[in-house]
Amino acid sequence: MYKKKKITVYFPCRNEERHLEEVLARVPKWVDEVIVVSNRSTDRTLEKAEELGVRGIRDDREIGGIGYGFAHMTGIAQATGDIIIAADGDATYPVEEIGKMIDYLLARNLDFISCNRYPLQSGTTIPFMLQLGVYVLNLEVRILYGTKIQDILSGMWLFKREVRNKLLLTMGECNLSPEIKLKAALNPAIRFAEYSIAQHQ
Repeated sequence: MYKKKKITVYFPCRNEERHLEEVLARVPKWVDEVIVVSNRSTDRTLEKAEELGVRGIRDDREIGGIGYGFAHMTGIAQATGDIIIAADGDATYPVEEIGKMIDYLLARNLDFISCNRYPLQSGTTIPFMLQLGVYVLNLEVRILYGTKIQDILSGMWLFKREVRNKLLLTMGECNLSPEIKLKAALNPAIRFAEYSIAQHQ
């Protein structure tokens, strides 16, 4: 429990066995529920999760060889926490700082926070072409939807469980990442904001 809220953290994974011990060690001890969702992993992702004492779920759905969105949908559906936190399972996101993120969410009476990597904080390095791609997609979102989002492709976010059924997610592949942010930001019933983070290398 944190601030009298039950907390779930889930990780969508494909072949992240080598990162799981590191990323799970960063999860604060007060987190009530940790879920690893394996999407078509061919390594020991699920077995490693269970060895490390967390719940592992398999979801082998995919579109064109990609099932990232399906893994997220499963994690969201299975989460039982009052606050649900998602982060990629590759140990690049600062899950050790989720207490600060929850504080930000609660203090501002928000429903959904998307973690934002831009502008880059000190010590963070992201390849230029990826930065350029995110910039172009952010611009496209601003033009098409009239909404300013600093990091449409961030792989970390958190939200209150009561907005889960308002998100109406459909994208089973990588487009889930922009979809969930747009569904939250454009829904007048969801209070949305971004939160600046530093990405691990």
